[in-house]
Amino acid sequence: MMFLFRRLFCAILILSLSGCGWKVTPPPGFDNNKRENKIADQVFLKVNDSGVFWGGGKLGEIVRDTLVENGAFKEVYYPVEPRNPPPLRLTIDAKGAVDEEIGLGTVKSIIIGALFFIPVGIIRFNKDFTLEADVSLFKQNKEMRTFKIKSSTEISHTMFSHANEYEPEARRIAFKDLGNKIVAELGKAPQGGE
Repeated sequence: MMFLFRRLFCAILILSLSGCGWKVTPPPGFDNNKRENKIADQVFLKVNDSGVFWGGGKLGEIVRDTLVENGAFKEVYYPVEPRNPPPLRLTIDAKGAVDEEIGLGTVKSIIIGALFFIPVGIIRFNKDFTLEADVSLFKQNKEMRTFKIKSSTEISHTMFSHANEYEPEARRIAFKDLGNKIVAELGKAPQGGE
C-alpha cells in the first residue's frame, strides 16, 4: 500500500510541475485589427509612455514597427525628429496599469501551501495589463484627428513563473494591438497624404 501511495504522490508532483508556466491571452480581435491602409509616406512619432510603468520604454519602438509593418507609413521617425520633419506628427500619450487578483490570489496561495505545493503547477494566477492611450494626428501643427484607444492583455501564470518571462510578451502584444488599432482608426478617414 505504501508503495502505491509513493507512486501516486510522484505522479501528482510530475503532473503539477508539468503545468508550470504562463500564457498570454491577446485582446479580443487582436488578429482582426491588422490593416494595410496607406496613410502617408512619412510621419514623426512622439510618445509619452511614462504612465505605463510596466512598459519598459518599449511602446514607441513597437508601435513604430507596427505602423511600418501594416503599411500605414513607409517611414516612421522615432525617437529622434529628423532635421527636415515630415508634415505629419502622430502623438501618443499612454497610461497603463496591472490589475491582479488580490483576494482570490491570497486564497489560492494558502491552498497551495496547505497542500504542500502539490497543486503549484495547476492553480493559476491572473493579471490584466491594461493600456489606454490618447492619440492625435497633426499636419503642420494643425490637429486633424484625436481619438482614444484602449487595450488589455490577460496573463495566466503559475506561482513560480517569473514576471521577466511573461511581461515582455504581454507588453509586445498590448503595444502591437495599440499600433494596429491606430492604423485602423486612421484608415477610417482620409488624412490628406503628405
